[in-house]
Amino acid sequence: MFVSSDDLKLGYGVDLEIAKFFVDRKVPENNLYWRKRLLYIVPMPGYLFIPMYTDIEFRLGLDKQKLLSEGHISLIERILHSAAKLEFHEIDYEQHIAECIGIAENSCNNPSFLQDLVYYFTGKGREATISLGYPFKSLQRADAYLFSLCYFSFDQEMKKKLTEGWNALMTFYLTMDDLDDIKTDFINQDENSLIEAGLNKKGAETIRQMINTSHDVMSRINPVLANRIDHKRSTINVQEIIESFLRQLPSNS
Repeated sequence: MFVSSDDLKLGYGVDLEIAKFFVDRKVPENNLYWRKRLLYIVPMPGYLFIPMYTDIEFRLGLDKQKLLSEGHISLIERILHSAAKLEFHEIDYEQHIAECIGIAENSCNNPSFLQDLVYYFTGKGREATISLGYPFKSLQRADAYLFSLCYFSFDQEMKKKLTEGWNALMTFYLTMDDLDDIKTDFINQDENSLIEAGLNKKGAETIRQMINTSHDVMSRINPVLANRIDHKRSTINVQEIIESFLRQLPSNS
């Protein structure tokens, strides 16, 4: 399926120039993240988030031309290539993070934030100058993308805004993904935020609160995207999804 720049503008609030840039961009050669893809942006969260977060960065004050520069975009693509190598079991997690650190170092204009990320990804998050991460490990699975921020120079206040916007976007999309995949993740023993939160009323309430926080943060950044989150949360019942899943389990599970 095809995603147009108008779709990104009207459906997600993405700046039209940013939307057109990504819709028109050619698929990078020999990049596992775009393996077998003919289009750069397809209607899947794993691709839609790229223009959406770029728009968030722009709305928060980063320069649009630098955001769309070849240096920044190629940095993103190298990070996502490494992420795909991890997904396809060509490398392990530690190798993935080491690759991303090396990729970011080659284009780094923000050594302070790079060091924060090194602390975060090596289990020393308390030493970072900013709080990074989520209540549940499963929600960290896309965070290597944050290495792309090292391309930009920004102060501590902007650092907080950019990571807060990222967390809001990813928390929403990854919890939605976990709601859809709860059965498969349970069977395969894969990470899932619902399972981590607890398959009970307390866990359901925790997930609801996280989605509400995503909405509240996004409402200050991108009202169109916040409206999508609001609509989605009004149509799902987390507790009901959990109870339906539990009813499908064998009695001895």
